[in-house]
Amino acid sequence: MRSRMRFLLTLSLMLAAFAPALALAETVVARVGDRLITQADLDLQFELFLRQSTGGAALSEEARAQLAGLKLQYLERMVQDAVVVQAAERLGLAPDEATVDRRVAQAKERLSGEEAFLLALKQYGIPDEATYRRMTYDAMAYKALIGWVRQRLDVSDAAVRMLYLLDRGSYVEPAKICTAHILVATREEAEAILAQLEQGADFAELARERSQDPGSAPRGGDLGCVEQGRFVPEFEQAAQRLGEGELSAPVETQFGWHIVRLNRRTPERVRPFEEVEGAIRAQLEGLAIERFVRSLVARADVEIFRERVQ
Repeated sequence: MRSRMRFLLTLSLMLAAFAPALALAETVVARVGDRLITQADLDLQFELFLRQSTGGAALSEEARAQLAGLKLQYLERMVQDAVVVQAAERLGLAPDEATVDRRVAQAKERLSGEEAFLLALKQYGIPDEATYRRMTYDAMAYKALIGWVRQRLDVSDAAVRMLYLLDRGSYVEPAKICTAHILVATREEAEAILAQLEQGADFAELARERSQDPGSAPRGGDLGCVEQGRFVPEFEQAAQRLGEGELSAPVETQFGWHIVRLNRRTPERVRPFEEVEGAIRAQLEGLAIERFVRSLVARADVEIFRERVQ
């Protein structure tokens, strides 16, 4: 089951990001060099995009009509991906046939054979293994080109630090309260538990035994640390009045009756440069790669037949 899920996830990502050129006698909606993107290609890609966007939930016809306007934007993304793949081919970075063969064989092995593999393709609306092979080729070529670009980027330490200084507000962590609670159905139960706690009973043990909150009870009632305003008002007000380590009187909310404990407060802070340096560098690299891809598309031999898109 785990192998099957991993295969389906990989397949989903490939479908979402890369445009297979299906050899079908369909309306051509775009051309990238000698590669044609058909209406069937676009329909397949866009259908999966909708499925991912809704978590697999069925869409009404009205919702589909409202989302249809995104189809042209999605076609432009498919064109961009095809341009990147062709750039990888020109640089000799695209995988050879044997490499693609091995990757397809690995997918079949993870799914325990040919039959399960073909069934998985069918579930995703992929017509045949040849289409999957093309998708695999595209995915590997795309990744290789982006990796090639990333290796040649030179994001200076000075640029990273400058962005940090110019955008320090983005790295502010708001003040938080760290709480635990025991949730029960009635005030009487809450008062009885509070009495036990005041007599020295262990909060975490009582939470595991008595709390009706399935999320926090196994953790001894721990709710972690959250920003102000994340709890329902009654709970929030009770927690904010407490000092560290103190217990609240029984508090009623829409969920039941709570005994709240404030574990600690964490003040607002600006995350230090060393903590966010890697993320900032990755952000700058991503922007540079995005500019590079846009420049490829601007110079590419591309036609998009928008009037043909259905």
